[in-house]
Amino acid sequence: MAYNYVHPDAPLMELDVIALAMEMGYYVDDQRPYTSPANMALMAKQYTESVNVGRVTTQEQGLKLLFEKLRADEPVIIDIWTYLDIPYSDAHFVVVTGISKHPKKDGVYLIHYNDPLTARNGSARWDGRGGIWDAWQNNGDPGGSGWWMTVSATK
Repeated sequence: MAYNYVHPDAPLMELDVIALAMEMGYYVDDQRPYTSPANMALMAKQYTESVNVGRVTTQEQGLKLLFEKLRADEPVIIDIWTYLDIPYSDAHFVVVTGISKHPKKDGVYLIHYNDPLTARNGSARWDGRGGIWDAWQNNGDPGGSGWWMTVSATK
């Protein structure tokens, strides 16, 4: 999803990416989220050199990173709980596509994302139980706590 957003002239097909991931041993079909954060980066590097990976450890770092990357027109892949309101549900990768202020609550942000599992867009508040930050920081995925990845338009 993130690659196709920044490279609309040469889109990737999901089945081709899955086939390559299986061939390279990056896909694990019996353990969610079916790959690791490290393998997500290795997969992306099969298609482009413009892969950036890092980790945030505080809410302030996370929000600053999202604002910075989204302003640069780089959607951010993060590793969160599959069900935001169910702590310790399986880990799951989503693509963060935007941030807005909550329409009814001052000082509260909403994070907008694309969910490849459901093929739908979603939104959730930034903090608190059931919020994106909580699900991102406490996802239970080895190597996934606070992990992020972007793919930029440079090839």
